[in-house]
Amino acid sequence: MMMTYTKIRMDFYESPTKNRFYRVVLVKGDPDLFKLSVLLLTSVKAEFEHCFLIHAGEDISYVMAPFMEDPMYGYKYLRRYHLSNLPDKFVLEYDTGDGWEFNCRRYKKTVELDSEDDIILLEGAGYGIMEDNIHTLYEYFRGNVSPSSSTDHPDIGCYLPYRFETYGDFDLPLDIEEENENLKNDCEAIYPDIVKKEEEYLDGSGICLDDYMVKDDDIWFR
Repeated sequence: MMMTYTKIRMDFYESPTKNRFYRVVLVKGDPDLFKLSVLLLTSVKAEFEHCFLIHAGEDISYVMAPFMEDPMYGYKYLRRYHLSNLPDKFVLEYDTGDGWEFNCRRYKKTVELDSEDDIILLEGAGYGIMEDNIHTLYEYFRGNVSPSSSTDHPDIGCYLPYRFETYGDFDLPLDIEEENENLKNDCEAIYPDIVKKEEEYLDGSGICLDDYMVKDDDIWFR
């Protein structure tokens, strides 16, 4: 069956060159922003130990339920909005403590494909997210650790990711066919579990998910 796909490019904002850490993907249909975030973050190997959100300009952020417990001006709940609600350029952020941020561009021209996959990887570079270890990637990008090194460097806060043999593994070429097979399997396994956790949080919190958009002097209210 022919399906409509949207092309999206995501670039890690701290990459020293445009093509050092990026993904170009096709996303099926018009998913809600919760699912879109999971699909995109799975393509960069997030393990979803942390929250995520989408920044759509200076005034709007689409967030997970925990952020709505103590909302900031401009917060909207991810699952109530869709890809079609986003501007052409937006920022996807994972783990606000570390700050894995990806500058994303949505292409206007859609693609028709005979496929049922929710996301398809077209091209990319860079291994992916190093959970709780963003400082190591910074040090590697700055040239402060050798690509051939296979040991920790605690003096500069640099620790070899558990899936790596050397730091240079980050830059190994991606096998697109293998990545797509893994991406499909991972999304099918991960997405339902993340939705379940979100719904369990909502059931236990009783928070309000209304858009938090009105600001009057120093008093913020819905």
